[in-house]
Amino acid sequence: MKTILTRHLKSAGKLLLRYFGRTLHVKRKESHASVVTEADVATERFLARRIRARFPTHNILGEETGWQNLGSEFTWVIDPVDGTSNFAAGMPWFGVMLAVLRNAKPVMAAVYLPVTDTLYFAEKGKGVFRNGKRVRVSNATRLSDVLCSFALDPTPDRRQTRRNTELFQRMLASARNLRMTNCLVDFCSTVDGRFGACLNQMTKIWDIAPFVLMLAEAGGIMTDQEGAPIRFDLTGEPGKRDYAVVGGSRRLHKQVLAIIKSV
Repeated sequence: MKTILTRHLKSAGKLLLRYFGRTLHVKRKESHASVVTEADVATERFLARRIRARFPTHNILGEETGWQNLGSEFTWVIDPVDGTSNFAAGMPWFGVMLAVLRNAKPVMAAVYLPVTDTLYFAEKGKGVFRNGKRVRVSNATRLSDVLCSFALDPTPDRRQTRRNTELFQRMLASARNLRMTNCLVDFCSTVDGRFGACLNQMTKIWDIAPFVLMLAEAGGIMTDQEGAPIRFDLTGEPGKRDYAVVGGSRRLHKQVLAIIKSV
């Protein structure tokens, strides 16, 4: 498993770089803010072929190719380009991610940022590493001392939009400042302590499966925005479920939850 999560994931990232900066065909998915390119499809097929060759009985859940449920206790979750909108616009905030779930719980995961050649790897109970060096979440005690990320996508629900706006304002007043790439870069920066906490108002399983494990292994936590543990449901169509999440060090996570509850 580790070979696919490291060597083959880096190969997938190098494949992405062949497309990066070129004129790509961009196709809308669920909304104008959700897009896919030929690079997404090519990268996912590359990884799926290598997983299937080594583990032919395992399930695969890919963002672009869907749910291949073979009834295994193991499921590979593929996000071939996290940050596709950034990627298609020629911005360097994107990467490729893999997570291995056992009975719907992440047990191994890797994230690769090809522009900076940065690989994060985690295995349950063994910590999380950035390019081979162990990392941990921020040790800050106050939100006012740290940067935080706040990511969201457009929604037709005006009430939710007003709530998100109010939450953004309260987070802005509490943290040292807010940043947003709206992709895996925000989560990575929280795992290794550069950000104190991260919020994302709308994610899918492939966006967060690696980070549920990585934040725990880095000494932090990721929950839904009511503070409940993230539980992945692989019944039916697991790729259609939305997750609003908050992650960070345990101390800062509590402070963010208090702000969320105040809105």
